[in-house]
Amino acid sequence: MCDYDASHMIAHQTRRRESLASHLAEHGSLSVTELAKKLEVSEMTLRRDIDALVTAGVATRVHGGAVPTQSLRFASRLARHQREKRAAALKLADRLPTRGTIYLDGSTTVYHLTGLLAGRTGLVVVSNNIDTFRAVQGLAGITAILVGGELNADTDNFIGPFARRQIESLAFTMAFFASFQLDAELGPSEPSAEDAEIKHLVAARSETVLLALNHHKLGGATGTVWAAPAKRSVLATDLKPSDRRLDPFRSRFASIL
Repeated sequence: MCDYDASHMIAHQTRRRESLASHLAEHGSLSVTELAKKLEVSEMTLRRDIDALVTAGVATRVHGGAVPTQSLRFASRLARHQREKRAAALKLADRLPTRGTIYLDGSTTVYHLTGLLAGRTGLVVVSNNIDTFRAVQGLAGITAILVGGELNADTDNFIGPFARRQIESLAFTMAFFASFQLDAELGPSEPSAEDAEIKHLVAARSETVLLALNHHKLGGATGTVWAAPAKRSVLATDLKPSDRRLDPFRSRFASIL
């Protein structure tokens, strides 16, 4: 290979990786399969590009692709789209029971509900996220339970066999979730397969599943999908319920708020 060809190949590789970094910053995730087709390169080539971004500290590898470094940590997530997250979560405020056992996932959207729980005597609140647990612990009338296990250092949620065994010993009146993305056909998904597994298990053990999302999460899938049973699931977003952007998702939920 001549020097010109080698230089041309390196320049093309650099531009492609810069494009991937920009895509990550703008969209919050990238899919190997989708972008390999879009960029007309092999999936192996794109995985090497991701490895380069990981080495450079730009990306964190997840199942099927990558997300920006530190983007899954609780504090980082809490700082993004706060207004939209709060608007979606507050639509579920009237659904919060006064008694029974509920589950709050480790999302920063559902976290906005913690300040509304005080005084609900007899309510048991379960979470696998330490920040959510701390926000609830000590509230008047609330019994807070932290699901322990292996700490996922990327998402700050407890996962693994011990977490699953604890959840399998519980049943929930309601479970409140967000998801990394929501696909009209595949359903909700998470970058971490372990986080998705915990959500799938909790949803299966809940009478009602409530999913709160800001509209930036609508469309597409990243990593591992989990099931929110349509007949007993409710979707709340920061959009008006009549917004046409929600039309593809109506068949997946009993109601949309």
